[in-house]
Amino acid sequence: MKRMKIMGLALVAVFALVAFAAASASATPAFYECAKESGGKYEKGCGKEGGKGGYTLKVGTGKGKASKSKGGPANLEVVVPPGVSAEFPEGATIHIECASNKGVSTNVAPNLVEKAVTTFSKCKVLGSPCQSGSKKETIVTNDLAGELVDIEAGEGVGTALKAETGTSTAAFVCTEVAETNVVGSLIGINTGNVSKFSKTSTLSFVVGPGLGEVEYAPSHKYTPEVNVPTDKTGGTPGEHYLVSEISKEKVLVGGLPSGQTQSVEVKGEDIEILP
Repeated sequence: MKRMKIMGLALVAVFALVAFAAASASATPAFYECAKESGGKYEKGCGKEGGKGGYTLKVGTGKGKASKSKGGPANLEVVVPPGVSAEFPEGATIHIECASNKGVSTNVAPNLVEKAVTTFSKCKVLGSPCQSGSKKETIVTNDLAGELVDIEAGEGVGTALKAETGTSTAAFVCTEVAETNVVGSLIGINTGNVSKFSKTSTLSFVVGPGLGEVEYAPSHKYTPEVNVPTDKTGGTPGEHYLVSEISKEKVLVGGLPSGQTQSVEVKGEDIEILP
């Protein structure tokens, strides 16, 4: 199998962060529920006022049950700059691929996501298996947490995710390649339950040149691929992105920005996200 000497090859940047964030909204997004209450002015479902009434639209997450997520292929992209790796002297783009994933998470009013854990299956890089524990080709993330954020100047809703404690979102080994510890944060794009009630929603992670040109050595620049957007509306560009810290024989050799492409379906309480 192949052994790579890639300075900071981000061999698995936080697949983890991927799995969850049940919903999101706008400038100050929050989860809303349609609660049955005496004197409520809305009909059941809170679609309109009047009728028999008896329901109230308010901040909440229903019964607070955990959400479950399920997704197909997930791809982590790591751009290796020229001159960094003996195996790839001209530079290269490395793909760490997992065939499927599933996870759980909990929404907490007004706008938080907690205890998000994702299990990725059939994970490989360059034909070598990657795993976080004893189960082959399986990566399990650390507990992740996040919050709903406004993105695209109010035109979209996202969920910013990071490690719930510490900085590591996921740590794993790719056999005969490297040990990887993924740190940082990223923003997923929420759809399906924004400004409408639904028990299902979608969280998508999109990759692009969100950091622009980055100097990795004196007078040497390259453009890494990271998750976009890299900031919430009104935030600082580049405040959210992943970095994979690569170790060989227990020695840290560096880290590279990386981006994850994935889309997951989240099933949970009948709630909506509003600005």
